[in-house]
Amino acid sequence: MPTDHPEARLFAADIIGYLVGYVNLTNPRSLALLGDPDAGAYELLFSFSSPEEKNEFLNLVRSHEDLGNGYIIELTPPTAEEIRNARPLATVLPQDALTHAMLIAAAVSAGTEDDRAVS
Repeated sequence: MPTDHPEARLFAADIIGYLVGYVNLTNPRSLALLGDPDAGAYELLFSFSSPEEKNEFLNLVRSHEDLGNGYIIELTPPTAEEIRNARPLATVLPQDALTHAMLIAAAVSAGTEDDRAVS
């Protein structure tokens, strides 16, 4: 979340919004932590209740052109310390980024629900 590059900050908030939207659609649990305070880097942690739930989430990520398969390669299991330090998104992310991400997440969730109702 760079503070000196508004477009990059907005793009990062978009990505978080899509991930949270996909979380809302597939039911994993998510937490966040500050990965590198000097760089404004955040890490999102996801917990899945089943392999099917995880695959559904990953398929949604793969279907997004800005995320795709390359992004999934970066997903790694968290360390025990990261799990202990993880907190709800609202307590970790900067307010402006959180607000933007939640708007994106709501749009992702609403759009898919509308699509399901039509089919």
